[in-house]
Amino acid sequence: MTDTKAGVSCAMQEDEFHLLYPPGHAPATHNAMQNYDFVHTLQIDQMIGIKRESYRGIPDLRIERFFSCDPAVLRYRADVIWEFAESEPLQELLQEALPMIRDVYEMRRVLHHGDGSLESGLSSTRYIEQYLELMALFETRLQPVTPRSEGVRRLKAAVDARCHTQAYQALCTHLKELETRIGQIKSITLGVNLDSNLHVTEAGLVSLNTSRFRAGNLMDRLCGRVGKDPMVCLSGFANVLKAGRDDEKQALDGAVHRALDTIFTKTIRSWEPVINQFYHDETRFFVDMLDDLRFLSSAVAFIQQLQQAGGKLCRPVICPPEKRTLQLHNVYNPMLALKSEGETIVSNDFRFDADGRFYLVTGPNHGGKSIFCYSIGMAQALFQLGLPVPAEQATMSPVTGIYTHFPTSDEDNYGKGRLESECARISEILPCLRDTDLFLMDESFSSTSLIEASYIASEVLAAISEIGCGGVYVTHIHELTQHVQELSTGPGKIDNLVAQMQNIANGTRSYRVLRTTPDGLSYAKDIARKYGLSREEILRRREEAKPTEGGPVHESVRQ
Repeated sequence: MTDTKAGVSCAMQEDEFHLLYPPGHAPATHNAMQNYDFVHTLQIDQMIGIKRESYRGIPDLRIERFFSCDPAVLRYRADVIWEFAESEPLQELLQEALPMIRDVYEMRRVLHHGDGSLESGLSSTRYIEQYLELMALFETRLQPVTPRSEGVRRLKAAVDARCHTQAYQALCTHLKELETRIGQIKSITLGVNLDSNLHVTEAGLVSLNTSRFRAGNLMDRLCGRVGKDPMVCLSGFANVLKAGRDDEKQALDGAVHRALDTIFTKTIRSWEPVINQFYHDETRFFVDMLDDLRFLSSAVAFIQQLQQAGGKLCRPVICPPEKRTLQLHNVYNPMLALKSEGETIVSNDFRFDADGRFYLVTGPNHGGKSIFCYSIGMAQALFQLGLPVPAEQATMSPVTGIYTHFPTSDEDNYGKGRLESECARISEILPCLRDTDLFLMDESFSSTSLIEASYIASEVLAAISEIGCGGVYVTHIHELTQHVQELSTGPGKIDNLVAQMQNIANGTRSYRVLRTTPDGLSYAKDIARKYGLSREEILRRREEAKPTEGGPVHESVRQ
């Protein structure tokens, strides 16, 4: 088994392979983000539904480990994800390989070098059979695939290289030889010595037989077959599993195994430690891919579900982090799209430029402002997983952190009011912000008076401008919108976005977020018109509600 030992050492010296990371960008060293509180806040963990598997002894996959700020990682991974999402053979590979790799993972946990017995030796061969089946699956499924991405090309090359190593070929040969030898054994002949009471005292192996014994009967004896045919017994069989004493059954079973141990000492016992080590080292290739494949499976499922719901997806043009670029055309909230059941989802444009790095978003209540804010954060988060983003077009830079300050139901109000809790939470965020971060705020400081809220918000916005981070602040404090120039004290310019009501083709109304300066009343006028709250409309409806002479009094008037 020198070839196998050589194969083990070679496998251990090979560079670590990662399906979702380019060479030289291992997960432990790639450029990660600064915080991950946004994963739950922006519902990324719900969108990329990763199943919990700790109950079966496999660590739960943490989506946080797949976020990256490295353009090289994101570009490489996006290629792989798109190829899997568009290739049925690769999707079939995912479906078939994942259960098998999970089995390998569990097998490795209980793997031992054995005790030199026949049983443990045969167990080691089953491990190898499992490994060979997994290798055959990858080789078969990848064979018709013409890779478009570097990741799939490297995967195919790595599998092909392993299938053609001298150690692998030797392993297949040895396993076939062993299977042939063991498979040919249909029965054994034992020599048994008895004492004066006809109890078994000794037993030894006489021969290995390629045919099974047959039970003898009276006709065999009459026809003279007994004695001429060594495979015909003098009597019928006794089922040792159902009859006889336990000690006798154990003695007989032990005798058989000791006899077989003698025969297979060189072919099984001697190679078992090497086989176990080979299995442990070689299956590492697949076990190390388990997390990547689990993430990839969830990512492909998300893409397919969103496409089936009618949501458009695009691959962003990737810019360096220092460019601080974010341009989204017709971006939308993917969670709403997944739940829409064919309904039209409002999309909007958004971008950073020299005149706007941080935006105040105002407009009517229930006008889609918060949804818009969420859609920006979701697009950025999905992008930094290497996934396509929910938009028609996108040009994006990775951010070093995504921070959110959204209303919560579990504010730490112990010993302080809600406003204090909000301020405490945002005071933890602001010192961490950098100009390469994204900061999203939704109705912050809404729990106090407009005067107090305006003062605190103004101070915070001035600091954000000095920091220069990008972001969005959905707010009801409309007087802030009139002072964006004064608040833009630093390199990060602050500008306005307004959610405006629009009529769409089917007669319903929707909201589009537009870059404009609010007049402070347009949103109110629109709502007033919607509910007929202008002076003229109120008086007109009042006249209509008056009872005609001799006519019935309207129920609402009577009340």
